[in-house]
Amino acid sequence: MKLLTKISLNFLSISLFIFLVGLIAFYFLLRQQVNQNINVELQKRQTSILNELKSAHSAATTPTDFEKKVEITPIPANQTPVEGYSDTLIVNNETGAYTAYRQLQFVSEIGGQKYLVRIFKSHAETDNLMVRIILSMTLLVVALIVGLLVLNRHISQKTLKSFYDTINKIKKYDLNTHEDFQLKESDIKEFNELNKVLTSMTERIKEDYYNLKEYTENASHELQTPIAVIISKMELLLQSDCMQEKELKTISDAYEASNKLSRLTNTLLLLSKIGNRQFPEVKKIDLTQIINTQLSFLEDVIESKKISVESPDKAYFVEMNPYLADILISNLLKNAIRHNYKNGSISITTNEKQLTIANSGEKIEGNADDIFKRFYKSSSSDSSVGLGLAIVQKICEVSGFKALYSYENNLHNFSIIFTPEAKNFED
Repeated sequence: MKLLTKISLNFLSISLFIFLVGLIAFYFLLRQQVNQNINVELQKRQTSILNELKSAHSAATTPTDFEKKVEITPIPANQTPVEGYSDTLIVNNETGAYTAYRQLQFVSEIGGQKYLVRIFKSHAETDNLMVRIILSMTLLVVALIVGLLVLNRHISQKTLKSFYDTINKIKKYDLNTHEDFQLKESDIKEFNELNKVLTSMTERIKEDYYNLKEYTENASHELQTPIAVIISKMELLLQSDCMQEKELKTISDAYEASNKLSRLTNTLLLLSKIGNRQFPEVKKIDLTQIINTQLSFLEDVIESKKISVESPDKAYFVEMNPYLADILISNLLKNAIRHNYKNGSISITTNEKQLTIANSGEKIEGNADDIFKRFYKSSSSDSSVGLGLAIVQKICEVSGFKALYSYENNLHNFSIIFTPEAKNFED
């Protein structure tokens, strides 16, 4: 959820809560005030009726006005009804409906006879007035809340502009461009403090990144020379005729280990470069052409294992770095050949969203979820350095793709899921 949306929802929920509480309180206060006004009116009518009763000489002359909702009833001398104000319901004889009334009940004596007098005042008019008042107030408050919500959102957008500028700057910043990380100054103290912290942190990260990058490149470069010397010297020793079989075996093992160390160094350097996004160039490339080229490079190995290969004929275009595309396809094909049976098969298929390379082979011994991790090997006898699929995963990561693996029907399936922006399209 966006920050502005969160602020607006919080403002709206708090406003509605306050409005509902205020509306309930207003209703009871209004009802109390209306009852007080009715009580005053009933009290005035009580005074008028008492004056009339004093001038009456008998019950026969006692005034009874039902249209004005005045009811006078004789009661025994020993009966003492409760006097005061109360609410009651009176049925309408014509419609049978009940109507709410406010009543004042009191006792008066005429010529030694006690009478119970009840004066009624309908709530209908006041209730209609209250409904109109509450409805008008509700509409006014709703309009006020909507106006404040729009105003609050507008003010928040202006207030948070520098914050969003900072976010966009961080998103677009690339360490490989060697540009200075500069943020706009804000008129809000907290945002300026945030920008200072981010700038300081970015400078430290940039310094650490360049130091690590320089160290990796220097270490790789410095290692290549002695490794190359070791390999060349061992090649000379292997060609010597004065070596015994045991010595040749020892030198041969050291020679293989040196070659593996050389491959490992180059692979780790490549992984570092890919992770540092040092291959920013992106262009439209035909993966089918790259697949066929790599298959021709690996033709001798494929023929030696008598592997049948099924590859696509139709052009399959994606947007990615050409160099990384070569490495991606090469590593997937080498993996499919290395872990294949003799007389096995490799099937390469494409569709609108993905490229899949499936090869026959035994099920891996380890956890399939770890197959793209560095130095993962399906068996202890695997002579590879265990970084080929890690490079595939890293290339997919920096390119915005997704690498998936599954094992079904004795086939290892490696799929590359392309994003809508990079998926294939035809000329």
